Amino acid sequence: MSEINLLLVRHGEASESWGKHPDPGLSELGIKQSASLINNEMLKSLDSYNFVSSPKSRAKMTAEPLIKKFNKELIINNAYSEIPSDDIDNSQKKAWLTNIMHTEIRDLPDSILNWRDAIIKDSLNVSLNTIVFTHFMVINALVGSLLKNNVLMYFYPNYVSVTKITFENKEVKSISLGDEKKTIINL
Repeated sequence: MSEINLLLVRHGEASESWGKHPDPGLSELGIKQSASLINNEMLKSLDSYNFVSSPKSRAKMTAEPLIKKFNKELIINNAYSEIPSDDIDNSQKKAWLTNIMHTEIRDLPDSILNWRDAIIKDSLNVSLNTIVFTHFMVINALVGSLLKNNVLMYFYPNYVSVTKITFENKEVKSISLGDEKKTIINL
């Protein structure tokens, strides 16, 4: 039997809100949060892991402390980028996302379905232990799909929380959700 672990790390706090900046880096708190990952018990032994990231700055910056610790190369994978919203006016993004999070999967726009399908396809095809630095909605899209949720939103992963999915022979064996955020999402 072949067991593969996929670790999904939500990026640290961004320096700007999602609705105000297309690609913010990390805030001072976000930098501290990412530095805390080197002491996370779930991330003590990543020598055999591939390191993958969304192309967004905050995800790549979140990976930096662990990249240095394990002397790894970061692979950028667009499948793990945040929910596509370039065509949404910044002033409307919060309302749009709130609506999308609770829209039934069958009623989602094609662009969102394609984004979701790419995440699922890439994740199900992981053949080596992999850690992915990514976004709130990416984690929700994947976990929700694997647990057959009928909407994108499944839970509220906190900054730098780690969600672990274990596959055995390409089937989901277990899912361990990361710490949940208790506050409103920073849009």
